[in-house]
Amino acid sequence: MKRQKRSRAKAILTLEQLEAWLESLDPPAPGVSMIDGFLAALVVSPRFIHPDEWIWHIVGDRGRWASEGSTEAAATQAIVARYNEISSALAERPERYAPIFMRTDNGEVLIEDWANGFFGAMRLAIEDWLPFITDPETAFPMAAILAHSTGAGETPLISQLGDDNATDALAESWRVVPEVVALLYAKCAAARIAAHPA
Repeated sequence: MKRQKRSRAKAILTLEQLEAWLESLDPPAPGVSMIDGFLAALVVSPRFIHPDEWIWHIVGDRGRWASEGSTEAAATQAIVARYNEISSALAERPERYAPIFMRTDNGEVLIEDWANGFFGAMRLAIEDWLPFITDPETAFPMAAILAHSTGAGETPLISQLGDDNATDALAESWRVVPEVVALLYAKCAAARIAAHPA
């Protein structure tokens, strides 16, 4: 009798490999930072959105028709793995959650791509988000994210304020994003559970 070969674990790209693959596409796809913001908003959303509904927003038809063992499949699995990682962190150890921001060579944190990804995912369930957008308890903290997004216009809100103090404060708001995401996860939990009971 021949011993059966053990099935190999499906390959998953590292985040660095995923970034390189996304940049190699024609046209280039959104980068890892934008995808990370997108995934964070999906996890904290007041309405659960099944991966089948959102994965194509990131990888397009490449993900739908990817064959097992292909780079496309490995990229899709890397994205889903990051989604699961964010979900686990916020559910079990929210203080350990860390968003993936871009940085300049000088170490300056760039939050715009991440914020655009977050807002992009919000738009998939924007009616469910409206009560939280209008509630000061969640709306004010959310401004630390949305003020950096260009999703609703050509320039981010932060550059339209004309208030140096507010601009300076928002420029450092990336520091509180992990806490804001954890807050939104907790505040939206009841709506999320009601919309998708176990």
